Amino acid sequence: MRNYPAKLLLFGEHVLLLGASALAVPVPAFSGKWAWHKDQSVDPAHRKIVLQFIESIALKSIAGLDIKRMKEDIEAGLIFHSNIPTGYGLGSSGALCAGIYDRYVAEKTADTAALKLIFGQMESFFHGASSGIDPLTSYLDAPLLIRHKTEVSIATMQPWQEPPLVFLIDTQMPRQTGPLVEWFLEQSKQNTFSELLTAELLPAHEAMLGAWLAADAAHFWTNLRRVSQFQLAHFHPMIPGNMRSIWERSFDNQDFNLKICGAGGGGFMLGFARNREVLKEISDTFPVILPFENNKYV
Repeated sequence: MRNYPAKLLLFGEHVLLLGASALAVPVPAFSGKWAWHKDQSVDPAHRKIVLQFIESIALKSIAGLDIKRMKEDIEAGLIFHSNIPTGYGLGSSGALCAGIYDRYVAEKTADTAALKLIFGQMESFFHGASSGIDPLTSYLDAPLLIRHKTEVSIATMQPWQEPPLVFLIDTQMPRQTGPLVEWFLEQSKQNTFSELLTAELLPAHEAMLGAWLAADAAHFWTNLRRVSQFQLAHFHPMIPGNMRSIWERSFDNQDFNLKICGAGGGGFMLGFARNREVLKEISDTFPVILPFENNKYV
């Protein structure tokens, strides 16, 4: 049975819900897959949530989904075995949605925009409003560029001469996505916050993503810092208290910058570094993972 990789939203956290561009990439070192297990007492909490998912409106509204066969399989001992940490911003529920669609929908669509809508509806069970990007990335197992909410394409990127090191900081604090998404959407309806997004965050975000795709180091680091500063100043629920000190320290250090990972609020925080030495310093306080180097710990 195939693996459904985790996803890492490199750029676009929350603002993709407003139509901003986003880039999501698969992380195959974390993944989930279907497996038969004779001992049905294994992971009863997982079986419970999957059975609740089966009975939900989020799944029953998906055309062509064979819910009856899925329920029979789960009751017979089929489990979705995953090493993707829950509540850490790597798309654990997205991999499950991808696995359900792939296994239990006979006539699948190949249209990425349609798939995105389907996966958004499925994942709404877990998070309320969902862009559908997590399961879509897992299902296609490819880097995805999203523009204007619905325009989805396989991302093409120029090669870097000296690529930034992508790293994850484990805050050791799981979180729930739904309340953070609700908070952001409510705040974005407020005039003051909306004006700040339009004037400061969105231009910096688009420039940062464009620089990454073009392998333009100077513009990438400049705009990453702008995004990081905005998030620290205005995304209070998304940045745990134990992260604020190291976040502020990054502005005095030209070697790394941080941004929220997925919904934020806990789980992993996402960072970019110019060298490995700074990662050793960070790892004195938090576990630091290199997700694209076989999840190597620093």
